[in-house]
Amino acid sequence: MRLALFDLDDTLLDGDCSDRWNLWMIEQGWISDAERFMARAEQMQQAYHAGKLKLEEYLAMTLAPLRGRRVAEVEKEVERFVATHLQPRIFDQAWRCLESHRNAGDTLVLISASSHHLVAPIAAALGIEHVLAVELEVAGSEEGCVYTGGSQGVLSYRGGKVIRFQQWLAEQAITPSHTTFYSDSRNDLPLLQYVDCAVAVNPDLVLAEVASVEGWRRLDWRASSSMTHH
Repeated sequence: MRLALFDLDDTLLDGDCSDRWNLWMIEQGWISDAERFMARAEQMQQAYHAGKLKLEEYLAMTLAPLRGRRVAEVEKEVERFVATHLQPRIFDQAWRCLESHRNAGDTLVLISASSHHLVAPIAAALGIEHVLAVELEVAGSEEGCVYTGGSQGVLSYRGGKVIRFQQWLAEQAITPSHTTFYSDSRNDLPLLQYVDCAVAVNPDLVLAEVASVEGWRRLDWRASSSMTHH
């Protein structure tokens, strides 16, 4: 079995789904002190791009507005958000790349440090069956399930992506014959170095440097992208 793994933010998607979701939550009135929230989120984004973000701190802040909200209610909002704000921002080349792996019979996996409630619906829109993302904690019964504002399990971030991928392979009882991973970020170097074939997509400066030294393929989808709606 051949696996094609994809990061989401700034790889398949032009931008960051969590960033955009934060703005959406502000528009919905889910965040009381919007200015302070956005200032903190911006600081943390800079830390992320510098490879220094403590994801736990980011999650504590960005998941707080979901605390006590019903899972079903949030799902409805996310569905609207994905259709209007994310789908139009998928790179044209991303659609084509997914299609070529599909045609080759490869199994597609989306592996992201963003939260599952955002990543799963965009994966569905992209036709990607398998999703590894930050799992959110829920409480209550089926009908009245609510988010606690916490996460659970190993975070799919930096080295955690390798652990989550290994756990997933074990659960699925899969021994892949070949693995490829597409990413834009230095934060994904552990998984890029773990797979058989690493591809740098719209790479940040550190990843661009490593890709050049390692001789990894490089794709610049931003440079040549004229965004069209699908």
